[in-house]
Amino acid sequence: MISKCANPMCSTPLIYLREGKIFFVEDKPGPVLVKSKPSHCAEHFWLCGPCSVSLTLTVDGIRGVQVVPKTSPRQPPRARRAYAASA
Repeated sequence: MISKCANPMCSTPLIYLREGKIFFVEDKPGPVLVKSKPSHCAEHFWLCGPCSVSLTLTVDGIRGVQVVPKTSPRQPPRARRAYAASA
């Protein structure tokens, strides 16, 4: 359960969803040796209003979910972006 802003430098508690951004991150499993039901893990992250203005989340296979500064439109993102829910 989300309890505070995903920015480790921020301690804003999640009280209402009307401010900030919710991110949905789905971890797709690697190759499976035995056929079974596909298992997908999903996590939700929240950036508070002030943090979501200048920060976003990226997903990296090695480092996992990272809070990074937003890039300008001319710069390509360094890693796959997390899905932000539109409010």
